[in-house]
Amino acid sequence: MFARHVILMWWCIAALPAIADEPVPIHDRVFLSKADIERTLIGRAIISNNLASGMVSRWQFHSDGHVDFVNRSGPGRASGTWILDADGLMCVTMVLRTGCRYWFRKEGALANTNSKEPDAPTVAEIRFE
Repeated sequence: MFARHVILMWWCIAALPAIADEPVPIHDRVFLSKADIERTLIGRAIISNNLASGMVSRWQFHSDGHVDFVNRSGPGRASGTWILDADGLMCVTMVLRTGCRYWFRKEGALANTNSKEPDAPTVAEIRFE
């Protein structure tokens, strides 16, 4: 009986690297529509964790089309404007620079990406303040 548990435990441990190395499927993203974004994000403060840079920031999208940004990882704050396309692409302009993102839910979490392509990397993970 003991030997069987040891073998089973060894098999589980040996399988872990194979499971961990599996790519996480991203095709199960549910992109937010324009109406979803207006209902979910506008008027609420969000905390964004940029996966590439590690920067944590606070964003607030106001219903009048302006946005406030505060860098929580260091100094920096800015204000700008946002627009939302019919397909759910949100573009933010601050200090002569514009960046655009699509918002999606995956397994209950909120995040954003640069495109709706299946292999587009997640740019930032989002939580509400």
